[in-house]
Amino acid sequence: MRVLVDTNICLDILQKRPEFYNLSKNALFLASSKKFKLFIATATVMDIMYITRKHFQDNSFQKSVVQEFISAFNLLKVSKENIKYAFSGVMKDFEDAVQADCAKRHFINLILTRNIKDFVNSPVKALSPNDFIMQFNK
Repeated sequence: MRVLVDTNICLDILQKRPEFYNLSKNALFLASSKKFKLFIATATVMDIMYITRKHFQDNSFQKSVVQEFISAFNLLKVSKENIKYAFSGVMKDFEDAVQADCAKRHFINLILTRNIKDFVNSPVKALSPNDFIMQFNK
């Protein structure tokens, strides 16, 4: 099983967001224990670095933590075609559209995200951490 992990799941874990941390962490742990191949889009790395800079405050510490975190994932290159798809308006959220098309073009089986509503028109099925755990914890 090939799983694209959305930016919000990564941020939940890196920033230890109280309301989301445990579910997101548990979903990733389950995916790892099932030996699923985990992916993030290259754009996710940039988003993570931008969003977490104030959280970590120290730039070298931030880089160290993020580098270690992303080492658990395979990276999917965002292409011009992914950007074109996002501009098509099939999906409302631009960033999510880029990731969804990237997932499709790299034969990803599902997207793990907390933001299911923005993936309604996604070419790849999206599951919340809770639904992921319920479906695969057997």
